[in-house]
Order: sequence, then C-alpha cells, then structure tokens
Amino acid sequence: MLIKDLMTLDPVHISPHRSVADAGEVMEEHRIRHLPVLDEDGRLLGLVTRSSLGTALPGMGGGLTRFEFNYLASSTSVNEVMIKEPMVIGEDEGVEEAARVMNVNQVSSLLVMREGKLVGIITDTDLFESLFELLGARRPGIRLTVHVPNRVGALAMVMTAIAQAGGFLTAAGGWYVKGAGGDVFGAVLRIENLSREQVVDAINQLPEITVADVRGEEIIHSEP
Repeated sequence: MLIKDLMTLDPVHISPHRSVADAGEVMEEHRIRHLPVLDEDGRLLGLVTRSSLGTALPGMGGGLTRFEFNYLASSTSVNEVMIKEPMVIGEDEGVEEAARVMNVNQVSSLLVMREGKLVGIITDTDLFESLFELLGARRPGIRLTVHVPNRVGALAMVMTAIAQAGGFLTAAGGWYVKGAGGDVFGAVLRIENLSREQVVDAINQLPEITVADVRGEEIIHSEP
C-alpha cells in the first residue's frame, strides 16, 4: 500500500496570518489535529497541531484572566506558533516508510508533497487504518497465527495447505518472532470458507509449523 492510497487529499489548511484562536476553531470544526499552513500562492510554510497549540497557549496564559487569555489567542498569529519545518514525504512511498519516519522523528503526521506542492497528509490514525485493512480486521473470517521456520518456502507451504483445503486467503501479515534470533517467522492470516477445525487440521499436517492462535467467525461460501 502506498501513501497516495491512504492519505487525506487536499487537507484543510490555514493562512499564517490567521489567529491561534482561528486555528483552534478550524480544527474543532473539521475534527482534525493537524493543520498545514500555506501562503496565498499555496506554498507550504509550516504546520499547526493540537499539541503545538497546547504548548503555546498555556505559556501565553500563565497568570492571566480568561479575558486576557482569549485576547492573546485572538491576537497571536499562526505564524508565531507554527512548526516551521514540518516533516514531509512523497506520495509514492510505502506506508511502512511513513511509519518509520514518524517513529524515528516522534511525529504524528507527515505532509505529502508532489513537485513542491502540498497534495495530502498522512497521520498516525491513517496508519492504524492501514493495519486494519492489511490484516482484514474489519472482515469476518478465521484469524490464524502461525510460527514457521525462517527459510525459503516455509510460508508458501502454509498458504498452499489452506488453498488445498478449500480456504480463501483474504489478508496476511508477518513479523520476526521476538527471542527467536531471526530463526522463526510469525504470520497472521485471515481465512474464509473453512472452519477453525479444518484450518487447524490442515496446518497440523505440515512439519515444523506451529499454530500459535486461531479465532474468529467462520465464513463459508455456498457453491454457485
């Protein structure tokens, strides 16, 4: 899955001359946490986030009355509190690269650029959505977790066994099992058209393959 498949296109943005209070209202209205700052020509200048506003506003409001606090929020421009060098990424990168960049830099969003223009935004919430999609979490079916030897063809054996038993593989994901020194690979598979018992029976016939977990709702397709 690429970033362009997941990002929010043409994100809501704000002018640097608008007030901090305006930025907060725009976020509230659109139920968003990240607000790119663009100039009149559409050039990216910065980014305002809920957390950056939260950091700025308490500092301005210390020891002030509510009236004085509101006045400061209304008279302080976005330009004064925005993140001036926000993290950016290209739309043709994979979502895993977005996750890596966010994790390394401890940020919750990336602005997506095309030829110097802002075309989208991808957030940590979008990455959670991609996890749901990649693992088929919103679809019913059997969820099988297996541990397989980390060698060529081991996982293919599992998929072949499922297909030969009449199962439909609708989603898959994998990882290296912690503590196994890279020798064991874990895989989670979403399967339709088989019962739990049929899935386990099919896998148990395979050497060196361990069923770590099986759960979910059986979906059996009727014959056409």
